[in-house]
Amino acid sequence: MINFYFFPFTFMDARQAKILSCFFNRLNVLDIHGGAALPEPMAGLEAKGVLTRVCIDKEKLALAEQQVRAYLDWAAIHKGNEKNLRALIRENVFFKDDSSVAAIRAGIRNRTISHDPDATTVGEGNEALVFLKLADIHDRQSQNIQAALDALDQEKAALFAELKGDADTPLSVEHTQSPEPGRSMTEKRIKAWLTAALDSECFNQGGIPVLVTTSSAVMDAFLTGAGKAINALDIDSIKVHENGCEFIEQQHFKIETIIAQMAQGLTPDPEDDYFGGAEQGFVTGRIQIRLFPELRCVNLTKKNPGGQIGVCLVELNS
Repeated sequence: MINFYFFPFTFMDARQAKILSCFFNRLNVLDIHGGAALPEPMAGLEAKGVLTRVCIDKEKLALAEQQVRAYLDWAAIHKGNEKNLRALIRENVFFKDDSSVAAIRAGIRNRTISHDPDATTVGEGNEALVFLKLADIHDRQSQNIQAALDALDQEKAALFAELKGDADTPLSVEHTQSPEPGRSMTEKRIKAWLTAALDSECFNQGGIPVLVTTSSAVMDAFLTGAGKAINALDIDSIKVHENGCEFIEQQHFKIETIIAQMAQGLTPDPEDDYFGGAEQGFVTGRIQIRLFPELRCVNLTKKNPGGQIGVCLVELNS
């Protein structure tokens, strides 16, 4: 059994969804919103059974949400008051309350937020959830900004077409490429996601966890600290079908077969044996897979004794 996890994000934009749907028909995602409705395109994938949520402890989520609200409230109130920041903190009663940012920060540093005897783990886990929530907000806002810019470009193109008398001609507007989220806060994203995943026992489910990303920056950063791989595969130009093609289910199965072979220590069969039939309606992509017995960047021995963990990069070339 192979368990695929969308990594290291909790929000998936349209570009990521398109790439992932070419390679996988099932993915798990850390649910940092406690069951609340997911944004599109994630909601659509969940409705189709492609996306499955990994539950996180409700009490920890509630505490993380409280911390995030405190940070956002503080930022909204004191934005632009950087010079008076120290005075504001000293004078404002809000920062003296047990639920304030200052108290929360102190709790994280001192590992005293929870009554759990394993205070270090709880402190790190809660700090990770706070970061993931803030990163999720950042990624959602980035998509909304990009969508607004695309809409503005469309309006401008329509206006110029009307002025030129070409209003009946179909518009062809080249959308600006959205910033690649994996290039922002890369190492922090990886560390926070792994901490939350370990706390949610993602690596103790009886199967092989495979962390799937669409970000080459994430893959590069992850491999830097991951240690020595026991098996690897790189295909820079692979034929894949887009969602809706009749061959896509077979394609998904073949990709899982590749990873299963690698987990057994076998060398995957040549690419043509898997994807040689994709002669019509295909796009080209890239797939990079690494399997590890353990990771230097995270302690898996207690969570996944004797097991393996994989990391997989998928991209589209066209």
